[in-house]
This record gives sequence, structure tokens and C-alpha cells, in this order.
Amino acid sequence: MLELNSKPSDDEDDNEPAHDTPLDMRPNLEELGLLEMERGVVEDNYENRQALRRAHFTWDSVYSQTGAPTGLIAARSPEQVKERRLLSLIEKKPLLVERDRVNSDYLTGLDLLVDEEACKLSPPWVIASTRGWVKEQDAGGPSSPNRARAGMPHRCTKVKTDGVRCMLWASGRIKDGGVCRMHLKSVRKPGEDVERARRKLMQSAPYAVDVLEELMENATVEQVRLKASTEILDRAGVRGGMELDVGVEVTDGRSPAQIVAERLARLAEGAAGLQKRLGEMAEIEAVVVEETVEKND
Repeated sequence: MLELNSKPSDDEDDNEPAHDTPLDMRPNLEELGLLEMERGVVEDNYENRQALRRAHFTWDSVYSQTGAPTGLIAARSPEQVKERRLLSLIEKKPLLVERDRVNSDYLTGLDLLVDEEACKLSPPWVIASTRGWVKEQDAGGPSSPNRARAGMPHRCTKVKTDGVRCMLWASGRIKDGGVCRMHLKSVRKPGEDVERARRKLMQSAPYAVDVLEELMENATVEQVRLKASTEILDRAGVRGGMELDVGVEVTDGRSPAQIVAERLARLAEGAAGLQKRLGEMAEIEAVVVEETVEKND
């Protein structure tokens, strides 16, 4: 930064431009025991990355003027990261409800749409979702009782370790818990995605039935839509087919115990008869063997 010394001097000849050295915020990595190529820049290897992680530092890859990788990384301290985020937030001040507070909410709903400056800074999907939400509110609610209410986008509620609130947008849906898509990955529990998909399938089942009814009445060649509808129904547990009644109806007055006892008795008689038959065959075989031996003698 170059400043002119406006303070009066005893000697007019000494009234020359004073050069102030800019503040160097690059971290001194020698304090971490790392060999610096220049201030804040070290070789990109596992040991250096591990040391930077332990110190809670982040880093950026360093490229040459031609865009080729140099094999070096420039470290960023937590203070640098926070200062960089605050500078980025200055550009988004038109979005803030309280412009002097860094953790303020973003403008939402109609307030966002009527503020042209804030509208230009918002992502296109946020503007589209907000317009859909406003349109639904004007219509008095969802177009169908089976359809969930539209969510109004808002600022992510997650506060990072540096004390500054996340600057991304959240969808406003209840199931997202007020966080953006990046923090949504860290807060979801194992298996929650599967359960969420199952709930969506169950919610889609009524619409699949409507499609099947439409095809049944008006379809000409709609194999693809029919296949998709039946697949959704199948995964929701509504399966086509015929139910079979395997119950046994007793009409002769006997109890199940009597029927089982009679069947066991018949099996026992059959086993006794088989045993007797085997005994007779053994006696016949013995006689045949004895007669054969006498003839040979």
C-alpha cells in the first residue's frame, strides 16, 4: 500500500512518499518443522499434508504460469480461511436480513424476489424455487392433496468451526433439516438414504395407480409407462397375482388329532407288514442256500 505522508515536516525536502510494507498473512510453516520453498509454500507430499492437517491448515495446489502443476502447495491458516470467507460475504451483503451481522439469515420469499440486487446474487434454482413457493401460496396450497408443500429456500443453518455461518442455500424441505446439500452428507445417518427412498416409493404408489387406471382406459401403446408404474407398485409392496387360501376345512366331523392318529396307525400297520415280508424272504433265501450246498456235496 502506497501512502503520502501528509504530516508536516521540519524539512520540506524530506516530504517524500512513504512506502508501507503490506501485511503478509501467509503462515510461517517453519514453525511446524516444514521446509518452505517460499513463505507458506511447501512440497506436495504425504508428510507435509499430514503436518498441515494436524495444525488445522488447508492448502491449494500451486500451478505455473502455463497451468502446469508444480508439485507444490500453498498453505492457508484458519485465520486466512475466515478472512477469505468474510471477504466473500461482503459481496453477499444484499442477501442478508441484517447486513451488519455475518450470521444473519438470507432474504427469503417475496422479499428476495423484489430486491433486484439480491435476486442477481442468488443461484437460479433458488429463484425458481422461491417463485414456485410464492405461486403455491397465492393458490392457497398444493395443487393436489397428495402433493407435499413446496419448500422455501433459505440460508444453511450450519455454523462452521471458525464461527461463521455456512453461506450456501438450503432447499427448505423439512426432511433436509435446514442444512445445505454439502452439510446434508455429514448429518445423514447410515441407512437413512434407503429409508428415504422407501418413503418416496410409498408416496409414489397412488400416482402409479392413477397412471394404471389411465392406461387401462385410454392407452394405445404405452409399454414404457406401464412398466414403470408396475415397478413402483412392486417395490411399494402392492403385487399383482392371485391369493391362495391354503386352509384345511374338515367336513366329516373328525378332529385333526383323530385324523393324525389314524394316519399313524396305518403307517404302523404298513411297517409291520413290510417287516413280516422281509422275514419270509429271508427264510426262503436260507432254504435255497441250504439246498444248493447239499447238491454240491
